[in-house]
Amino acid sequence: MDERYFQPWVGNNFSDTRTLLMSESTYNWLGDEGEVETPQPTHPEGSIHWNIENFGKNRYFTQVNRAICGRANPGADEMLTAWQDFAYTVFVQESVGFGAGVRPTKSQWQCAGPHFLQLIEELRPLKVIVTGKDMWDIMPECSVRLLNDIQAYKLKDDSLVWCLALPHPANRTDGFPWQGIGESIRVFRKTSFPADLASLAAL
Repeated sequence: MDERYFQPWVGNNFSDTRTLLMSESTYNWLGDEGEVETPQPTHPEGSIHWNIENFGKNRYFTQVNRAICGRANPGADEMLTAWQDFAYTVFVQESVGFGAGVRPTKSQWQCAGPHFLQLIEELRPLKVIVTGKDMWDIMPECSVRLLNDIQAYKLKDDSLVWCLALPHPANRTDGFPWQGIGESIRVFRKTSFPADLASLAAL
């Protein structure tokens, strides 16, 4: 795939927060008339709104909404307000197939990396929340490592984009302790990291 497929959702407050939240992949599903639906380029924005209106029906977004709102059962207005602080996109740039259990292929993982690097050059977030350790392990190598789950990419102008890697919110084996993860997100967002390589070297 030569061009990035998904158009990121960009919340109204992103220019202040500069925080991107990224999920691993998406899939085809059955529509209301029984036809197979394929995610469109606007899927990031559409999925946010659908899952606010249908809270509790999708495990991934249920847990993410709980984490970013800090409540087990946030209201629709509360969720929409929380999402205004983020940009949101999907890492793998095409459907992985039919149904939530399908995993990305090796080729899909590999193709996604360059598109992600292009996106952060264009969107210029200061921070990225990576929701999925499988995705984290396959993403392009970072330039700076603070901890295993907190690392940074260097942009072309030497500025740094810091990433926090989290467990996958839909994980049923290990679970997703949304209260603790929500606190980790809040601490990560409040933490001031070195903005560029020169600032990092001066520490």
